[in-house]
Amino acid sequence: MKLSCLVFDVDGTLVDNANLIIRLFQEVVLKYLGKKMSKQDVISLWGPPGDEIFKNVFPSNVLTPAWNEFLYQYNTIHPTKGFFSIDQLNDMKEHVQHLTIFTGKSRKTMQMTLEKLGITQIFDMVLTGNDVERSKPYPDALFRIISVLNLNKAEILFIGDSPLDVIAGKAAGIKTAAALWGTIEESKLIASQPDYIFKTPEELMHFVSKQ
Repeated sequence: MKLSCLVFDVDGTLVDNANLIIRLFQEVVLKYLGKKMSKQDVISLWGPPGDEIFKNVFPSNVLTPAWNEFLYQYNTIHPTKGFFSIDQLNDMKEHVQHLTIFTGKSRKTMQMTLEKLGITQIFDMVLTGNDVERSKPYPDALFRIISVLNLNKAEILFIGDSPLDVIAGKAAGIKTAAALWGTIEESKLIASQPDYIFKTPEELMHFVSKQ
């Protein structure tokens, strides 16, 4: 497979913070709504960006303080080391023309994540759930990446840890890869039938280096 562009998901793919997000969301729901949510309950909400999810879950009288508290805690305890170092990402850029991001995250949390990991300047294009009318599992952001960068669909690989990533990639007509190293939905991810399955970041890097 000739590769000209890698599209990365973020949470669970570039950084090990999926469980952190779930826990923080559970804590904020408990504090402001007085109810407990299971891990699966939280995962079932994923797709839209975080600020939209909060609007759907929290009434208007507590929406702003709940969202601000989530952002504060997220920024405070966010990991400073991702699954890939800057050097490793740059190594992959030697084999493909573009590294890009499509995440369902909000623009606000995306900026926090890139800054915490120190990889803000690595990616040629970054699209979040706030940047498109329809986020995952819809392929809108992928179509925009293809159009803006003038890419050949056959030379793109979308790497993600969620079935939503695979669904979006297939809908866009591009190849997909399952990032097993950070997924919290391994069986569902595999069942979504990605084109490639990588158990570790090193397996992906080896694959890219051979293109």
